[in-house]
Amino acid sequence: MDKAIDLRSRCRHFRVLVIGRANAGKTTLLKKVCNSIEDPEIFSPTGQKIDVAIVEGSAERGRHDIENQLVFKSNPQFIFHDLCGFESGSGDETEKVKAFIAKRAGSNTLSGQLHAIWYCLPADTNRPLLETEKNFFNTDITGNVPVIAIFTKFDGLITKAFSLLIDDGYIRREALTIRRGKAQEMLTTNFIEPLMSTQFAPSDHVRLDDMRKETSDCNELIEKTANALTDDTLRLLFVSVQQNNINLCIRYAMERWEYYSDPEACSSANNSGLKSKSIGMCRKCLGIHVMTLCQRSSGSL
Repeated sequence: MDKAIDLRSRCRHFRVLVIGRANAGKTTLLKKVCNSIEDPEIFSPTGQKIDVAIVEGSAERGRHDIENQLVFKSNPQFIFHDLCGFESGSGDETEKVKAFIAKRAGSNTLSGQLHAIWYCLPADTNRPLLETEKNFFNTDITGNVPVIAIFTKFDGLITKAFSLLIDDGYIRREALTIRRGKAQEMLTTNFIEPLMSTQFAPSDHVRLDDMRKETSDCNELIEKTANALTDDTLRLLFVSVQQNNINLCIRYAMERWEYYSDPEACSSANNSGLKSKSIGMCRKCLGIHVMTLCQRSSGSL
C-alpha cells in the first residue's frame, strides 16, 4: 500500500472539467457526486477564495473564468472546472476549452493535469444536439482526456414521452406503463446515436434521472468514468477520491484479480509478472480507499 499512499501524497486531487448548457443540471450533479447539500466554494488558479457573488455577476455579463476551481467541503479531493453556457456557439468558447486542455496537458505534475471531462446534455430539451456540441465532438479537442457524456434530466424526457403517448391515443394506464421505454427510445434515436456517430465521440455515456431526489445516485457515472481511465495510476486516484461507491473499488480489484489469475492470460513469464503487479495494485487500491474512509470518519481529512 506504500505506493498508493505515496500517490495520494503527491496528488491529492482528481480534476474534472464540466461542460454543458446553462440549466443542464451541472451543479446539482456535482453536489450528488460529492454528497453535498451546499454549493461549492470557488478558488482562483492561485488558490485564493473568490466571493461567489462576484463570480455569478461575471457569469451574468458573459464572462466566466474556466481556470477557477470549484471545491466542495464534503469532498475537497475533487477539483471541478466549469465552462458555463457552452451553447452560445462562439468560436471563442471552443478555443478557450482547447487552450485550457492543452495547458493542463503540459503540466509536469499529475495534480495539475486534467483527468476527465464530463459533458452534460439535458434530455428534456427539444434541441438534442446543438451546432456547438456537434463541433466539439467532431474536432480533436480533448486529446487523451476521456470524455463522458451525461444525459441529465431524463425524468423530463419521460414526461415528454408520456404526453406523446397520450396524443397518440394511448389510455393513461398504458401510457404510464410504457412511458419510460418510450423515453429511452427517444433518447437513443435523438441523442445517443447522433452523438456516438461523431468523429471524436465520447468515451462513454450515461443517463441520469433527477439528481435532486434523495433516491437518485451517480454510481453509473462513477463506474464509467473509472472504466474510461486507461492509466492505472489515474484509475487508482479516482477510485480512492470518489466516496459514492466503495463497491466499485472492491469490484475493480476483484475483476483485475480474476483477469490476471486466468491460466491462459498468465501462461508466460511476462504475463505472470503483470499478474503480480496488477494484484498488488488492487490490494493497494483497496487499502488506500479504506484508509481514506477511516481518515474521513475521524475528521483528519
